[in-house]
Amino acid sequence: MKKLFFILIMAVFAVNVNAQTPTVKQFQESAMSLMQQGDFTNAMVALEKAKAIEPQNLETLKNISFCYYLQREFAQSIDVGKIAIELPDSDQQSFQILGLAYKSIADYAAANKIYKRALKKFPNGGIIYSEYGECLLQENKKDEAIATWEKGIELAPSYSGNYYHAAKYYYKEMNWIRVLIHGELFVNLESYSTRTSEVKNAMLDAYKNILRPIVKMPSHLVPKYAEFEKKQLAIYEKTKPLVADGLTIDHISSIKTRLLMEWMSENATQFPYQLFLHWQHMIREGIFEAYNQWLFGAAFGEEAYQNWQNTHAEEAQKFKEFQQSRIYRQPAGQYYLN
Repeated sequence: MKKLFFILIMAVFAVNVNAQTPTVKQFQESAMSLMQQGDFTNAMVALEKAKAIEPQNLETLKNISFCYYLQREFAQSIDVGKIAIELPDSDQQSFQILGLAYKSIADYAAANKIYKRALKKFPNGGIIYSEYGECLLQENKKDEAIATWEKGIELAPSYSGNYYHAAKYYYKEMNWIRVLIHGELFVNLESYSTRTSEVKNAMLDAYKNILRPIVKMPSHLVPKYAEFEKKQLAIYEKTKPLVADGLTIDHISSIKTRLLMEWMSENATQFPYQLFLHWQHMIREGIFEAYNQWLFGAAFGEEAYQNWQNTHAEEAQKFKEFQQSRIYRQPAGQYYLN
């Protein structure tokens, strides 16, 4: 009887001890919170405890590598990152972190080698294409960089990063139609980030340039447009008289509505496009004006945008609820820029 009682007591004690011992996940969550607060020292303590429990845990190793990276201890970040990418369950992020560390010490050859290896494992890896393109641009390989981002857009159409880099690239190259194509998909995929306002401003400039009177360019500077772009540019050309006295958000809404109508009647079979279906849905819901205000209101002027929201409170709220209730996804097979 005493022996049985002793066994029961020990079992209860063991359960209580286990309940009080933090798990790997708890250590990881604590470390992430500390990293966000900038307390890298204690974050590393938590991560090392997690590693002691499960030495081959990918999330722990990634977090250790990233914690070193944030502290600019790039050699240590690389050492841990090399271990992480060798794990059977290594993911795109593990290669991304290692690549970031290599880029930070300007070892672009090593970074590119990592990205090429990652793409063999993740041929549709949007994150990898985005990082690889950045690395190529840092080496001043502009043509290779944009080709990499375009490939990322084609193969991972719902990953926002490649659209962002491509829109920025085309803005510098003054290829305004591609700023609009990539920019609007970007702001729908990544609606609220520090990068969103930057791209919205670039898109407004793109509209101003597409709709201005034609200035003849030297032939070698004219981009080689795909048929998808040519058809849109032809419709924009018809709308130029609307903006003879200056461009407004109302003009943009009207021009996009005309583009949509002509596209759906003449080009939708050849070029089905999710963004245009998105426009069509918002027109039916009565929130297309609010959408374009969200896109360009602040770029035209914060005060005017706030006034519009105050005088169109119901429509603004309806659009806000719509936007919060859905996640935009760009389907595969709708890349037409080859």
